[in-house]
Amino acid sequence: MLKPSITLFSVVCLSLLLMTALTPTFSQAQSAAPTFTTIDIPGAMETDVNDLNTAGNVLVGYDCTNDLCDAPHVGIAQAWAMINGTVKMLKPPGSIQSRAYGVNDSNQVVGWYIDSSNVTHGFMFSKGKFTTIDPPGATLTNAWSINKAGVIVGAFTDSSGVFHGFIDNAGTFTTFNAPNGAILTEFTGINNKNQMTGIYDDSAATEHGFTLVGKTFTDVTFPGVGVAVTATDRLNDSGEIVGLWGTSNSGPFQGYSRKGTKYTTINFPASTETRCRGLNNAGEIVGRYTDTAGAIHGFTVVP
Repeated sequence: MLKPSITLFSVVCLSLLLMTALTPTFSQAQSAAPTFTTIDIPGAMETDVNDLNTAGNVLVGYDCTNDLCDAPHVGIAQAWAMINGTVKMLKPPGSIQSRAYGVNDSNQVVGWYIDSSNVTHGFMFSKGKFTTIDPPGATLTNAWSINKAGVIVGAFTDSSGVFHGFIDNAGTFTTFNAPNGAILTEFTGINNKNQMTGIYDDSAATEHGFTLVGKTFTDVTFPGVGVAVTATDRLNDSGEIVGLWGTSNSGPFQGYSRKGTKYTTINFPASTETRCRGLNNAGEIVGRYTDTAGAIHGFTVVP
């Protein structure tokens, strides 16, 4: 997925000195259903929307103003939170890059940042304060998602560079590895029932999604011939999941949702690629898409 090529974030306080207000632009592509809305941060060459709260009035993501965010040694990612349509930039102390990936209904934000020594740490932003998140022994940390109880999930690498999933419950860390010889595991989502989603690479390095409900691990692979990649990014309290799939490790990818056992492909109109990243309890989905000129935009979609 789509492991990030550069690994790098409430009650959000409107008066934070660390934040700068921006006014995002919105445009809608409407049909009978669903309703898609483009989100672009002013001046950005790329905008990614990664999660939203249940009310839909707080979104989180990141953008790059100087190049595409995954451009090697060029793209500088900047985390942000959009509160009631107004964008506030999030800059953890000492960071040179940051990405926001998760938000809960208390508006606590999680993500990750790169420090001046090029080390990647997870973070939580809550009530105006940044807290660094690093499991013991981690050489790199990505915090992906947070539920209303404040339980955080994500991934970290050990001293051998192997990715493991982690659960952070009030500072107590639990490590998780997918079964059956998986060579990489990442948690990407947690709902308010402590049910989780993630990705894993099997022993042949094929990427799959998964859910973890209690102790029950279930593979998620988008159905069809030639599917080479499935990522499962989020699930809501009703059990709906969203993510992406593709026929090649390098894309292009298509978004999807799954309700029960029914999969539905989601593609932004006239896009060349769509990635679904976040989902709330109202069923609203967020993510990113690439247009025919190669520009990357954020989006929301109401089914």
